Amino acid sequence: MHPRVHRFIRFASIAVTAVSLTYMAQRANVRADVTAEKLNQVTSATRDLIDAVTPERPVAIHAFVSREVPRDYVTVRARLLSVLREMEARGKEGLTVRIVEPSSFSDEAVEAEEKYGIRPQVVANRDGDRVQEMQVFLGVAVTSGPHEQTIPFIDRGMSPEYELVRALRTVTQEKKKVVGVLRTDATIMGNFDLQARKQQPAWRVIGELKKQYEVRSLNPGAEIPKDVDVLLVPQMSSMTTAQLEHLKKYIDEGRPALLTVDPMPLFDMRLSPSEPMLPPPGQNQGMMFGMQDQGGEPKGDYLGFLEKIGVKWESDKIVFDTDNPHPRFAGSPPQVVFVTERPDGTKPFNDQDPVVSGINEVVVLFGGAIKPAAGFEAQFVPLLQTGTRGGYNKFEEMTERHMLFGLQGPILPRQRTMTGASEIIAAHITAGETSGEAASKGKNVIVVADLDIFGDQFFVLNERGGDLDGDGIDDLRFDNVTFLLNAIDTLTGDAGLVELRGRKAQYRRMTTMDALTKEADDKRNAEIEAANAKAEAELRGAQEALDAAVKKIQDDATLDETTKAVLLKSREEAENRRLAGKRETIERDKARALKATENERDKAVESVRAKVRLLASTTPLLLPIVLGFGVWLRKRGREAESIPSSRKRGAA
Repeated sequence: MHPRVHRFIRFASIAVTAVSLTYMAQRANVRADVTAEKLNQVTSATRDLIDAVTPERPVAIHAFVSREVPRDYVTVRARLLSVLREMEARGKEGLTVRIVEPSSFSDEAVEAEEKYGIRPQVVANRDGDRVQEMQVFLGVAVTSGPHEQTIPFIDRGMSPEYELVRALRTVTQEKKKVVGVLRTDATIMGNFDLQARKQQPAWRVIGELKKQYEVRSLNPGAEIPKDVDVLLVPQMSSMTTAQLEHLKKYIDEGRPALLTVDPMPLFDMRLSPSEPMLPPPGQNQGMMFGMQDQGGEPKGDYLGFLEKIGVKWESDKIVFDTDNPHPRFAGSPPQVVFVTERPDGTKPFNDQDPVVSGINEVVVLFGGAIKPAAGFEAQFVPLLQTGTRGGYNKFEEMTERHMLFGLQGPILPRQRTMTGASEIIAAHITAGETSGEAASKGKNVIVVADLDIFGDQFFVLNERGGDLDGDGIDDLRFDNVTFLLNAIDTLTGDAGLVELRGRKAQYRRMTTMDALTKEADDKRNAEIEAANAKAEAELRGAQEALDAAVKKIQDDATLDETTKAVLLKSREEAENRRLAGKRETIERDKARALKATENERDKAVESVRAKVRLLASTTPLLLPIVLGFGVWLRKRGREAESIPSSRKRGAA
């Protein structure tokens, strides 16, 4: 046989073998996930759910996934397709997975929109310096008989496996569990504004709960229906005595509830515990021209109610924490508490409770503090806590009342009460059955001393994946949404999705870069604290001088009361003017010092970054240079060996 024919036959045999092995591997559905977080392989609970789908109650998954997506969504698309193919490979006859790649105005695109309500989303496509808009399909519809659950779009921050499993669980359930939301002055279910004559939309939290539960708005003045599986009470301090009685009866029956008690609700300061109940719709609200609104019915004894279930709440206490792990939010007030692991080793989450399973960081906005009630025998498990470098301020220190505009705030006070101890922001309270006057069938209640924690901004951030500046990189991750959903699931006794919510790509920081810039950051923080301390000391000294002058006049026995009053008023006005000027000078000097500190820190950080960039650009060149030099030496050596000895230099 001719050598050329022999080589052709060998090449053809190898090609046929490679194609055959590839086809066999695809048909065998052999899959492996070699990523660190194992996000492309489904959990055991997901596999059990897939195995439970039978031909008697079939499930069809229709996925509409664009072939081309922006770079920011490549990972989302890959994970979605990976989970879908895993489900297809794992599923039996009852599970059908259909993956469609629609293009604009195609029949598949029309089907997605008209049959399932899945529309293409306009997202930014960054190609070099250009930013273009691109229509992308990343939606899934899960159907089972008359039940249908649609995921319109899987954004960057959403977990494809979690969304698919939640939809699959929902359509295979005979009946959704019921989450009842009491209608309080905190209208998170939405409301019609009579004055503005428009509908106020419901909070995003309601839409998120509706994906998994039947969410029902409940009248607080009536008994809570028996088919309610868990109760959500927004801003419990805005309830009357009669309404609290219905709530007490519900909790004493051992039925689960999530209660929120916010000392300073930023979304509506009128709902603060210190304020009267809002009047019925249509009546004048607030204070106008010195006329104080009398409000609605008197508030009930919400503090006594909480103590009866084992919680003590100081409704005028607003906690703060000076530990801030995010340079991006360096200017945030300390009342914005980042509940996460801290440098002092404080553990903010109780790992024993599934509510905080897989949670890394939760943000609390001007929240309160709770603690176990004295003498109450109940299991009080803290869920969210501040660190040891914090304390609290009183409500009246952070607000002021305007003659025309009513309550104004929040106002950040100069002085804060440091406690040096952790403050509990949320806790899970459970108790067994009791008898006697306070008889109950047990308790299963979660109390959260903040309602802003469930604000719409956290749901938007959760969907987008923490990319604040749109550069495709996650700047931060907050688990407020996960915390809420875990709390509801745990209270209902169905924690099947808790594990999935905790599965996410690890947020990896540039630790070497952080270590190199730590000295500059520490120096900046120390100088900031020194500038603040100096400003506070100078202001304190000016105030003490004013107090001493006032006391000297008051103690002067040679002056009558009228003269004292005139002198005091004159001295106070003069000293206050002097103090105002002093304060302005101090604040200006402080701002100048802080600006200089920031500039020095930025220079130091930029110097480190320049060194890192230099290393990053030169290090990759070393290997090919060394390799090329080695090849050159070897080639020179072989050339030297091939030269006859008679031609070499120095030969006779």
